[in-house]
Amino acid sequence: MRRRAALRAIAGGAVALAATALPPRRGWAAPEGDAAHWRLERTPDALYLSARVPLELPAQLTDALHRGVPLHFVWRAELRQPRWYWTDRQLASVVRTVRLVYQPLTQRWRLSVHEGGAHDAAAAAGALHRSLDTLGEALALARSVQRWRVASAAALRGDERLEAEFRLDTRQLPRPLQILPGWASEPPPGWHAVFKVPAAPGAEALEPTEARE
Repeated sequence: MRRRAALRAIAGGAVALAATALPPRRGWAAPEGDAAHWRLERTPDALYLSARVPLELPAQLTDALHRGVPLHFVWRAELRQPRWYWTDRQLASVVRTVRLVYQPLTQRWRLSVHEGGAHDAAAAAGALHRSLDTLGEALALARSVQRWRVASAAALRGDERLEAEFRLDTRQLPRPLQILPGWASEPPPGWHAVFKVPAAPGAEALEPTEARE
């Protein structure tokens, strides 16, 4: 059964849309009691995405992290306009890369966040860095975004949908880790959600929202 989420006006005239993801498949385990939460806000100026997804790494990746192998997680959001006569029109697209690495000398975890892909050197140069004491703290930050600006109001036409995803970028892993069991025949584990963009700030509407792992 498809779930419906209530669209409510929030402070400043923003509109929020929430969705709950389905249980994860094997290989991307969720801690007991954890669930994915998505929130899309529309203000007079822009669209903002907030999300938190379950994330428990396979043992092989945890071991690799402790050996100094960095992991890259990618947040991506695309604003699309459906067209009955052709493929959907892409109006906006944003990417955020989160790099996690263990530093043996300090025995701390370093988290780097920048807007853009893993190979975007200019964006990486302006990354925000943070050091954390535990892997749990680092993963808690890697698996969430707060009021991430994903599109400007100028890009909105009135019938758009926003597609958002979170995934591990396996292309950045050493070759032996790219062929973990099950990954060769299935897409890398991650989360995906689709929102119908609210019609206008302050409006009230009920719309179905898709969310899956």
